[in-house]
Amino acid sequence: MDSRPDSWNARLAASSRDNTVGKRGAMRTIVCGVDRSPAARAGLRVAASLANDLGARLVAVHVLDWCVEAGPTAERVAASILYEEIPDRGAEPRGEIGEVADRLAAVAHEEDAIMIVLGSRSRGRSRTLLRARCAAELVELTLVPVFVAPRQLAGRRAARDLHSVESERGAG
Repeated sequence: MDSRPDSWNARLAASSRDNTVGKRGAMRTIVCGVDRSPAARAGLRVAASLANDLGARLVAVHVLDWCVEAGPTAERVAASILYEEIPDRGAEPRGEIGEVADRLAAVAHEEDAIMIVLGSRSRGRSRTLLRARCAAELVELTLVPVFVAPRQLAGRRAARDLHSVESERGAG
């Protein structure tokens, strides 16, 4: 028996009927959380491939902590990461300030996103814990599906590699 809420099932069914147009008539959107870590960059490449495959627009969101006083703005950080990783994809940078999970959930809601993409891991226990906590919080905060890009894709460029990761798991 399916234990998901009816509203989640209805949204999933609606998104599978039409891959390009959202409920407001706008183009479907994928939101991706970005930072300068290799895992987040891998997540961005996966999100870009998924957006391309689904005919969706991609919004890359960098969230600064409340305590940050100086340095580049969050939107400039997102824009520089986009330029470095996927310069020709037409993705939109967006900067936010606050708690990462809260802000990603809010942007996904504002954009009527069909998916939120995150990188899976970074080096160091504290970053891994923070990323896992962010994904868990996002699942609690929103009905938008959260996709955590496998770390095996960190050095790869195409979404087609998702199939090879699945094949490796089945063969191993």
